[in-house]
Amino acid sequence: MSFSIEVPGEASPLSLHELFRVLQAASSYDSSQRQSAGQQLSAWEAIPDYYPGLQAVFLDRTLPREVRLLAIIQLKNGIDKYWRQHTAKNGIPPAEKHAIRTNLYSGTIGEPDKQLALHNALVIAKVVRIDFPTDWPDALSSLIEILRSSKDGDQLHLMGALTVLLRIVKELGTARLRKSQTALQSVTPELVYVLGDIYDSKSRLWTEMLSSGHGQETGVQVSMDCSLTAFKILRRLLVVGYEQPHHDKTVQQVWTFSQAQFEQFLGYMNEETSIPSEQLQTIGKHLMQFTKLHLEMADQHPASFAALPNSIELSRAYWNLVSSFSESYDRSGGIRQTSSSDSGKASKLEGPLSERLALKGLLLIRACIKMVHKPAQSIKYRSPEVKKEQEQAISQLKAELLQDNLIVQMVNTIITHLFIFRKSDLEAWEEDPQEWEQQEESQGNAYEWEVRPCAEKLFLDLLTYYKGLLLQPLLAYFGTAQDPQADIAIKEAVYTAMGLAAPIVYENFDFESVLKSTVSTDAQQTVPYCQVLRRRIGILLSQWTPIKASKESRPIIYGIYRHFLNPNDAQNDIVVRITAARQLKAVVDEFGFDGEMFLPFASDVITELVNLLQHVEVDETKLAILETTRSLIERMEFHVSEFGDLVLAALPGIWDSAGDLGLMLKQACLAILQTLVMAMKSSSQRYHPKILPLIAEASQEGTELYTYLIEEALDLWSNVLLQTTPPLSLELVSLAEAAIVGLTNQNEHAFTYMSIVGSYISLAPETMLEDRFRPVVLNALSASFSSKGRELVGLTTKYTEYYIRYAHELGGASGLQLVVKDMMQTGFLTKIFESIHDAYDAHQTSGPKRRQPRVGILTLTDYFTVLSQIAVIDPNVFMEVLASLGSIEQIWPWLSAEWFGSFDTIADIGRQKVNMLALTRLLELPSPVQQLVLANLQDYFSMWTVVMVQLLSEEEPGVDTLVLTSEPEGTEWDNAKDVRERALWKTDPVKTVQSLQFVRERLQSLMQRVGGEQAFQEHWAVNVDQEVLAGFRALDAPRNSAN
Repeated sequence: MSFSIEVPGEASPLSLHELFRVLQAASSYDSSQRQSAGQQLSAWEAIPDYYPGLQAVFLDRTLPREVRLLAIIQLKNGIDKYWRQHTAKNGIPPAEKHAIRTNLYSGTIGEPDKQLALHNALVIAKVVRIDFPTDWPDALSSLIEILRSSKDGDQLHLMGALTVLLRIVKELGTARLRKSQTALQSVTPELVYVLGDIYDSKSRLWTEMLSSGHGQETGVQVSMDCSLTAFKILRRLLVVGYEQPHHDKTVQQVWTFSQAQFEQFLGYMNEETSIPSEQLQTIGKHLMQFTKLHLEMADQHPASFAALPNSIELSRAYWNLVSSFSESYDRSGGIRQTSSSDSGKASKLEGPLSERLALKGLLLIRACIKMVHKPAQSIKYRSPEVKKEQEQAISQLKAELLQDNLIVQMVNTIITHLFIFRKSDLEAWEEDPQEWEQQEESQGNAYEWEVRPCAEKLFLDLLTYYKGLLLQPLLAYFGTAQDPQADIAIKEAVYTAMGLAAPIVYENFDFESVLKSTVSTDAQQTVPYCQVLRRRIGILLSQWTPIKASKESRPIIYGIYRHFLNPNDAQNDIVVRITAARQLKAVVDEFGFDGEMFLPFASDVITELVNLLQHVEVDETKLAILETTRSLIERMEFHVSEFGDLVLAALPGIWDSAGDLGLMLKQACLAILQTLVMAMKSSSQRYHPKILPLIAEASQEGTELYTYLIEEALDLWSNVLLQTTPPLSLELVSLAEAAIVGLTNQNEHAFTYMSIVGSYISLAPETMLEDRFRPVVLNALSASFSSKGRELVGLTTKYTEYYIRYAHELGGASGLQLVVKDMMQTGFLTKIFESIHDAYDAHQTSGPKRRQPRVGILTLTDYFTVLSQIAVIDPNVFMEVLASLGSIEQIWPWLSAEWFGSFDTIADIGRQKVNMLALTRLLELPSPVQQLVLANLQDYFSMWTVVMVQLLSEEEPGVDTLVLTSEPEGTEWDNAKDVRERALWKTDPVKTVQSLQFVRERLQSLMQRVGGEQAFQEHWAVNVDQEVLAGFRALDAPRNSAN
């Protein structure tokens, strides 16, 4: 059938028939129909009765399933967006909410389609979380009545009601609002009573049927599903529904009952039985729910766990499960974490039930140790009586459970059984080596999901808190590794324990002796499966070296890693080599690493790291090897120069490689290049043909690479410039335009762009001053002055000064005039003068009408520093700029007022001096400037005195302390940019001009032009305060340093 809706425009009239038609079209295979229908549904969101209409379509079980499913999904989305917003646009009105609530339960209870029933249950839970108890006070009481009435009646109705309640408890149990928590706790006792009754009834029913051999009957599975769902809810209520669960008798009864049934259900699993597999799986799910209850209680209510009946015996029983399972651990297939296809469910664990139960046992023992030795701190008020009761319960658990014999038994079981390398691990290794290695690395800390990582955590807990008890037995166990007859599995387990214990036993165990006598020998073994031991040794060395490694032992360690990376050794399969490459990073990053000591091994190691990258298929592993390579390059410093070609040859292939982590690999490539450039310094210039295209590619705005790699690209770019000796290549210069554009755009990377543009100004000033660059450079600098960041404005000021000075040094007076002309044409100087004038106007206001200047006072001082550079070099050019703006007589009053006033804000004495020199040079100019200067003599003498009191030496009267008295020395760390900037710095007037002499010469010249000193005194100096004049005259007099 044809379907078309005009959108945008007025929405089509809403009716149930029309709604059904649009929902049907929205689930069509035709994309155009789906798009049009989706637009129509969006338009109807604002139409009254739309959401009750969706519910009506969903409840009509005669309609197609896909239409009903889409209807309930649309309703759920609408509740997420509009249920709370009853006063906002498109908010669902109260009458419609009431109508929807009235029919909610019927959408799940009695619904034969489990997926549809679940989606509706999710809708109910969302509504209950918002409306209960205020707007829907009987939400849970109505559901309790349905549970009671259907317990012995229609099991489909009972299962539907339990499904709804499970979703409600999940929703309220995760709520952070106190209102929701209180609401759930208020109904928890009644819910627990009803659910306990249902669970008891249904579990008795199906256990009796299984015992009598009627497990094949259909009613058995239904009863099992009901009891399982009921206990899922009970489990959550017992944990989140009570402040102190152990005080409630019903909780105590359920707790005791769960322990009894735990033992009973284990019997079903352990016996040779005729019970169908489906029922056995459901029994296993019951057992896992019991373990979750016990573990969650221990984690979230440790004091209650310790005080509940038989918890100590329960903990021992769990350890017995672990101990029993450990006997067969080496033959177990392992646990796998799988994703659920149902979006409403979390990922689940698959694997042998005995292993999953043992994992829960390990976690429970860890929780017991934590509650005894590292109790969680709470901000909730507890009365002294409650505190005492909780402390007594935990003390009892410590005394009766964590006894010395059990502690020793636990450690012995862990290191002799649970650290053993399993047959299933070896099979997975051989089936897909690289994937297995990556999985071991990424899931090595997944102690909540796997037995061995959890056993490692428990081992460390026990060793941490019971070191005195365990140290000697553990050291004796370490000694078994020195037995030449010990098999590979035993040695691997010993080395596992030895590596984990390193941070705790390093003061008590002579690892260096074991390294020299045993580990180094084991690294050379060629017996079957020796690669398992080699992998473990690679990990062991990375655990011990950062903690304790002498200079004598380091060459042995480096040699072992070199040996493991050698692909020509048949025992070094891809797993051994990847592990060595990955673990080497911890050894390289160690504080005592010495590049010179590593030098004999560097060539082979770096060669094999790079070669290994060509054989690795897993992107995460490539990243790890690249990180090791980067660390090695960084720590080798200048020693790495001879290996640069090798590293550079491999990176383009990695850069171009596709994969899920392609961008992260590119990021790692840029990081390695940056490290290589910094290590090789100017020698890295030979790699520019390979480096610069990568920078250009990553710095193109609007691309995916720019989004993810721009920070690394800019850092690399900046370092490339720092380590480049002029003249810059055409390829490097061609990148400058992109940096200038980036600076002009003033995005979050503006500071780095400014550093890069500054480097170009220092390293290639003649290029940056060319006609093609001048306007864009000045525009970029001007844009940076508008930044709110002081660091950026300060850096901009520095390179603007450099730009002006380079223009004069390279082009003389005409060069300066050209740049100043461009500064006017681009609006650079115009913006500066407008800001100064605005500040002057703002400073004339006061009282309630006082306004703030649009530019901060610190930025104003930066502006005056820029103007000072022009005036110091050529005051005539500066006055030409003023003349181009208007009458000098009108400009000078506000300009001079702000300029002289800015000295109080300039903290840097060098900046004060350059401003002083600039203003002083104006004394050289004839009228009308001469008359304006004479009118400001009070300001001049005050400024000269204040600045030069700071500048002049106390020991040598009249000598400027900023003037260089010797050639500034470089350092071994200087790069080409440092050399260029130091050359410019030492010719700076601030460093070459004797300030007092400079001022007196220009003042004497001015006196002569106005008729001599006497005329000057009579007509002009008479207007200056005598104290100010006296202070100026005393500048070259000897000063008492004590004052």
